[in-house]
Amino acid sequence: MINWRIYFLLGLFTSVSSSGVWSQKVELNKSKYGLSSITLYPKGAPTSPPFIPLSGGVLTFMFDDLSASYSTYNLRIVHCTHDWWYSDLHPSEYIDGFHNVVIDEMEDSFGTKVNYTHYSIDLPREDLIITRSGNYVLEVFDPYEPNEIVISRRFVVYEDLCFVEAKVNEPVDVALRRTHQDVSFIVKEDSYAFLDPYSSLTATVLQNGRWDNALSGIPPRFIKGHEIDFSKVGYTFPGGNSYRFVDLKSLSYTARGIAGIMEGEDYFHHLLEPSKRRTYTYHKSQPDINGAFIIANDRYEPHTGSDYTMTHFSLPMPYELHDRNIFIFGELSNGRCLPTYQMHWNSAKSSYEAKLLLKQGYYNFFYLVKDSSAPEFEVGITADIEGDHFATDNLYTVILYYSDFEGYDRVVGFAQWNNNPR
Repeated sequence: MINWRIYFLLGLFTSVSSSGVWSQKVELNKSKYGLSSITLYPKGAPTSPPFIPLSGGVLTFMFDDLSASYSTYNLRIVHCTHDWWYSDLHPSEYIDGFHNVVIDEMEDSFGTKVNYTHYSIDLPREDLIITRSGNYVLEVFDPYEPNEIVISRRFVVYEDLCFVEAKVNEPVDVALRRTHQDVSFIVKEDSYAFLDPYSSLTATVLQNGRWDNALSGIPPRFIKGHEIDFSKVGYTFPGGNSYRFVDLKSLSYTARGIAGIMEGEDYFHHLLEPSKRRTYTYHKSQPDINGAFIIANDRYEPHTGSDYTMTHFSLPMPYELHDRNIFIFGELSNGRCLPTYQMHWNSAKSSYEAKLLLKQGYYNFFYLVKDSSAPEFEVGITADIEGDHFATDNLYTVILYYSDFEGYDRVVGFAQWNNNPR
């Protein structure tokens, strides 16, 4: 006799597992070796962080496979909580169409020393429409090994259900006024009423689209009628400095900051001019793209005609930092301080050095410092190499989450601005 209870429980277990009801931390900003130049941005705005409105927003996702083997990759969209755990929603509750799709736009590189296959896709599309706001993770995987994620990138879909008025002030702490920036904002109810905002409303503040040093979970300071005040509640960031840049668009002439270009047997080499430590220098504002990068070259179609070049970084120092590591940081490092991007001390030259295989384009980066024993998730320090300044122009983002009565963290408000626009 068939035990229908067992069959029912097995079916329930499968449904629960596939919908992510059992809380599980999301793998964030992951990329498999050999998959490179990964970008996710609002369509037509390659230097902007991946935040789009629920109505009418479109993201462009691109990457290269350096094996150049025409592999098949699938993509799925996963809804998350405000603190980046898989949410309890089933895919059918936030996707109209297919939960995962094949990335079918692929093209081989042409005329390059390093061969690769370029993949691209725009989302949402007709067979995959996002129906709810919130935090999301885009996961790329081999269709034959769906549990092995080869790329993960997070993005945010928001609704304008309230008005967010935000600004940057000098910190209350006098000791931080020259080096840090304090973000304060007021939320005004518009077309959406907040019930018990002290426990249901959560704000996250980002600097230059970075999640590694995001500040979140701080409750409102007070509520006055239809205004919810988040001023002087602790959203304070090191000001940092203008991002450094490297211009790799040409393989034939040296742009600003390039000491020389050489053609090797396997790839080109760009030798960068030595970087200068900016710890104690007077702040001088320079144009930057907030840590992002743009793929481009001076002759061919950018995405399949740009070559990969070995880029050599050097940071002269009078001495090696004891028990401390220096990392090259930016969107080029997936917004993380990873071993691949760590610099190494060359005692003969009294300099920190590193080399990265980068696709032709224009890149922003920082040198961040961490204790050698620090875990990967610990935030790198800008003060030691780059310096911190209140006057630095940074891109700030406020994301407002509300625990909706339908059982998910809804993004009900959004604001983004440059504090010192040039």
